[in-house]
Amino acid sequence: MIIRAGVRAGMAVVTALAGLVLAAAAPASGEADAAVVQSSADAASAAAKDPAQSEFAIIDAAIAAGRLDAAAEIIGRTAARADGPGLRLRVAELALARGTLADAASTFTALAAPGSDGVVPAPAIVASAQQGLGLVRLRQNDLAAATAALDVALAIDPTLVRAWTARAIIADKARDFAAANTAYGQALALAPDSAVVLTNQGYSLLLQGRQAEAEAQLARAVILDPNLVAAQTDLRLARALQGRYKEAFAGATPDRLAAALNTVGFAAMVRGDYATAETYFNRALSQNSRFDSVAWANLRYLKDITHPMGPDASPQPAR
Repeated sequence: MIIRAGVRAGMAVVTALAGLVLAAAAPASGEADAAVVQSSADAASAAAKDPAQSEFAIIDAAIAAGRLDAAAEIIGRTAARADGPGLRLRVAELALARGTLADAASTFTALAAPGSDGVVPAPAIVASAQQGLGLVRLRQNDLAAATAALDVALAIDPTLVRAWTARAIIADKARDFAAANTAYGQALALAPDSAVVLTNQGYSLLLQGRQAEAEAQLARAVILDPNLVAAQTDLRLARALQGRYKEAFAGATPDRLAAALNTVGFAAMVRGDYATAETYFNRALSQNSRFDSVAWANLRYLKDITHPMGPDASPQPAR
């Protein structure tokens, strides 16, 4: 999956917060794109009808779970027997998951275009390829190209959950929250139990200052996927922004405590609770055996806003 760490709510401060998330892969092959992988019973049924579809389901599940080497091995075995647009779509999805964006873009583009013989690909392949291309362009922060590709995908197949989620993320970036809310609504109507969509929507609600609503969606996401770090981090932020600092640390493991202290400290700083923020940032520094550049940058920023040194003083967040 794609996780972008970054600056929260437009503030010039470095944070340890997780960013937006997209499901890694589950390309459609004539069926609705969903955030869940096919069950073993469904896979067995598909195998009886079409062995290739069963292999595609296994590849999709491996990519979605981050087992990229396993996915590559299955793709290699399948390609030795037969090749086709369905398999090439998985090759492109694997490249996207690995972050080799140029390769992914090239394959997605080729899949969406008529072949050299003039044969037009099946609509499901074109829709999934355009979705994939849109996700690549979003990763590259080419929002205009991402929007164009995603709109083509959704015009062909309006059941593509990742395409709706990506459109919502683009709207968030443009601060067009009405459009974001609509797109998240479409995604959740298709995949109501997607922790990925709920996490992205929770992030959007935080950007809108709707902390209580964000908390509700993020709490659902954590229940659905307890290992989704972005959901855990944003849930801490939602609770801390409401002043519930102690509750925000619920579930923090020792290896994630420094990050949790940074998150809660950031929320305290946003609330103007500077003494509490300083305490948490200092604790984050003491927790890490290595130098914690995020906590240090946040602490310096806090010092700058509470003890300005002059008209030319400005915070310089670490990169």
